[in-house]
Amino acid sequence: MNIIQHVSRHVHAMPDKVAVHVGGRQYSYRQLFERTGGMHALLRDMGVVEGDCVLVALDNGIEFVETILAAAALGAMVAPVPTTSPPTALQSIMRATGARHLVAGCVPVRRLLEVADIDAARVLIVGTPLDGCRNHAESAKANPLVPCNIDPDSDFLLTMTSGSTGTPKPIVLTQAGKIRRAFEGARDLYGLGTDDVVIAATPMYHSLGFRLALMPLLLGATSVVMPAFTPRAYIEAVDRHKVTFSILVSSQIESVLDDIAHGSRGLASLKTLVSSSALLRPEVKTRCLQQLDCAFHECYGASEVGIVTDLGPCDAGEHQGSVGRALDYVDLKIFDQNANELPVGQVGEICCRTTTLFDGYYRQPAATAASMRDRYFLTGDLGYVDEEGYLYLAGRKKDIIIVGGANVYPDDVEQVLRTAPGVGDCAVIGVADDYFGEAVLACIVTSSDDADPRTIQAYCIERLADYQVPQAYEFVDQLPRTSLGKIRRQALRERFDGYDATARLRQLRHAIQHRA
Repeated sequence: MNIIQHVSRHVHAMPDKVAVHVGGRQYSYRQLFERTGGMHALLRDMGVVEGDCVLVALDNGIEFVETILAAAALGAMVAPVPTTSPPTALQSIMRATGARHLVAGCVPVRRLLEVADIDAARVLIVGTPLDGCRNHAESAKANPLVPCNIDPDSDFLLTMTSGSTGTPKPIVLTQAGKIRRAFEGARDLYGLGTDDVVIAATPMYHSLGFRLALMPLLLGATSVVMPAFTPRAYIEAVDRHKVTFSILVSSQIESVLDDIAHGSRGLASLKTLVSSSALLRPEVKTRCLQQLDCAFHECYGASEVGIVTDLGPCDAGEHQGSVGRALDYVDLKIFDQNANELPVGQVGEICCRTTTLFDGYYRQPAATAASMRDRYFLTGDLGYVDEEGYLYLAGRKKDIIIVGGANVYPDDVEQVLRTAPGVGDCAVIGVADDYFGEAVLACIVTSSDDADPRTIQAYCIERLADYQVPQAYEFVDQLPRTSLGKIRRQALRERFDGYDATARLRQLRHAIQHRA
């Protein structure tokens, strides 16, 4: 069965059950299908056909949910992107995905129109209308969605990643792949069913938020989509909607624990909490076990392979530094640089073979082939496995910086920084951070005596997505380079080891909490 056929079963079996809570409103399975039918008809009228790609630049909301279901019904692909993406990034992603249609708010569309020649008739605006573009309000005129016979193996989701150059590498997941991840990586792993209420607390353009919004609908459960995350809003949403299952990134978990420590009460309905995307510090993991009255898990995975390992409540004590053992359907190995398997205890690249493997990088066969060795995906992460099969992470091969669960690629940031006023040369590194897991630190060689960090930051805010903007700026005399002129990032990481990039942000947050 395809995605729509799975959801349709629940529409017929329990039409009045709440499918989605979002933005202070709730939508039953029947209402969701009616709204999706309207979006389906509108996209079809715009010329979206099977195999097309639709770029989606929306904030979390019911329109995002409608769009992904309508695209699935058409056999089209969706490529979610941050609404804060600069126009050149949007243009680059459109080239990489071959997207000819766009569903977005007015602001991203205006940005894109600055650099790209787009047919306005292929643009659907959600919110404030824009001349020449179709408007989401038209979708109310259509009929309820009729289940379709789209091939489950058709490409469905293009999740953006990129290599060391920052060039987009869209990760392809088919409808069948998303269904397998919902059932094998959620229902079977965590025991989820139709009675569960699942909360999506990260942006839906991120693979985690997308998954947590769609997965409950495939299972016949209820999805709670948060428009934006704050620890207090999260706790209130969990309590209001009786949420039973949640996956958060490490920085979110820590902020929720801090809120609870300051006197907040709640989370009584929560049965299972999972930490994902970035490794939890041991002391935070201990706090989870002490402060939360629910089953706590930590998982490791990647967009290309889904969940690889899971550390359950019964394992957390003796193996607290681990991210768990490989799931039943995952074959996990540690390879050396020549793709030879390493023995227990030796650090190497984490590689895996799994039933939830992606279907390659879209239109990039060379990159797909380079990511595989004998059907094992090369994650680029380093780690080792102990005698009992528990995986321990030991860093990353690449220079990706993970900020609150989102990947930041240094080249993307440096391309903008080098054009900022007063910047002669620059390098971006990640520094360990209690708030985001990692924070972006910009090391700058100035080109003028009046270079100002605040001016440079304002310049970056206008041209980068919010999670890409450096949290701190350090002026240096020169950047360490190899004989070939390449920046030695490791030397910078060693120089700034222990650097506190978010001290000012935490001070502001602390002041706001006390004021509240």
